[in-house]
Amino acid sequence: MMLKTILATATALAITGAAHAQPYNLTIAGYSPGGLVSTVGAGMDASLAAQYPGSTVTYQTSSGGLANALLLQQGKVPLGFVSDTEILVATQGKPPFKAPIKELRMLINSYTPQSRFQVTHTLVQKSWAEQHGIKTFEDIAAKKPPMRIAVNRPGNMDGDVSIATLTAIGVSLDDVKKWGGQVIRAASGEQTSLMLDRRIDVISFGISYKHPRVLEVSKGVEMVMLPMSEATAKKAGDLTGATPCSIKKEEYEFLLGDSASLCVGLPVLVNANMDEQTAYNVTKSMFEQIEKFKASHRLLAAATTKESLAQDGGVPFHPGAMKYLKEAGIKK
Repeated sequence: MMLKTILATATALAITGAAHAQPYNLTIAGYSPGGLVSTVGAGMDASLAAQYPGSTVTYQTSSGGLANALLLQQGKVPLGFVSDTEILVATQGKPPFKAPIKELRMLINSYTPQSRFQVTHTLVQKSWAEQHGIKTFEDIAAKKPPMRIAVNRPGNMDGDVSIATLTAIGVSLDDVKKWGGQVIRAASGEQTSLMLDRRIDVISFGISYKHPRVLEVSKGVEMVMLPMSEATAKKAGDLTGATPCSIKKEEYEFLLGDSASLCVGLPVLVNANMDEQTAYNVTKSMFEQIEKFKASHRLLAAATTKESLAQDGGVPFHPGAMKYLKEAGIKK
């Protein structure tokens, strides 16, 4: 009788263990502390903890997605945020990589380009635009004005996207200098301060639609946002992996007209060797607890759906993630 009781208890524990995963304590390599991406990490933490009580996702700051891709390849972190543009660089083995990284797989698309969580804004002082007859982004190439422009710092692909928009209209950084201008590489917060101090004429950064920094600049400086053509956006997108998107004139009072732009998504990646059950369970938590995830940021709340989380990225889904997506009827 005692033996039967022990066997029955062991069987019950085995069944319970199969149905309820043990708590996960995972680290996700992110970007700067306190940035927008950290709020996405917080949403993942809330979702995982709700699905598997006691679980945590710890946000680890890093120098960005290029570094995160390398950390994932080396197995130093289980999860990492790597943007669309950074995935292109990593998988093609472009500098700073010496060879393509082939081990990257996706769990979810934490935000897609369509969410406009990261959309390129080109903001200029109104007085500078009027002085040089600049009414569109393409006018910069035609007018060749002396231009003090700030783009994101080296190593941050957002800066590369801004530079690609210039390349798309036939303008190089050397051209800017030849015209008597200056190129400043700075983070978005520094760019905001430089514009408010009127030490630059042009800001170009990828930031969320109606981000507080955009509104801060618009209140502190009389400025305009230069409309960009669809052709320019497509050329820049082809160069960087960013997706052409749009901003309507009525969405910003300082936008001179409907504008094309570049938007970037942010997949959550893992190493291909992550065990299938872990990948399955982490993916499941994001879908089963989607409301917890959406609560982390206003743009996620507005734009996130199960379909957006399952939108393809620049690398294949992990088999564990795909198993869940098929079981849930989200992928065929």
